[in-house]
Amino acid sequence: MRKIVDTVTAVLTCSLMTVMVIVACWQVFTRFVLNSPSTVSEEFLRYSLIWLTMVGAAYAYGKKKHLAVVFVARKIPEKYQIIVRLLVEAIVMIFIVVILLFGGIKAYQNAIGQVSSAIGMPIQYLYLSLVVSGVLFLFYLIVHLKEYFTKSKPIHNE
Repeated sequence: MRKIVDTVTAVLTCSLMTVMVIVACWQVFTRFVLNSPSTVSEEFLRYSLIWLTMVGAAYAYGKKKHLAVVFVARKIPEKYQIIVRLLVEAIVMIFIVVILLFGGIKAYQNAIGQVSSAIGMPIQYLYLSLVVSGVLFLFYLIVHLKEYFTKSKPIHNE
């Protein structure tokens, strides 16, 4: 299941990044060559960056490539490091549930009826990125906990 989620997430984020580069090139062309900047591309890039950041952060967390401060954890005896890891995962779980899932659902509900000015997209789709990334984060959190308790080799080292 993890490999499927990893593959789908990687393909989606890479595809979105490719589209964003093309649209950014178009934005530069219309701004500097045609002297008439495209508002549609500017808004698309803004919203795409939010989606890319949210989904990409969950993917990086799943691969354990996220920013981590390990200086203190390395100073703790190895037999206690699992406690530190579990404490970190508990803090991450609280963040996921409270901010991404609960907060994301509230933001989604509050945005119903609002429409973006240039592309006419319902704004709730922008806030849906919080919920989608929250679900991905939660999936990867469960995978990490399974690895800790089964002592299985993490897939991210492949």
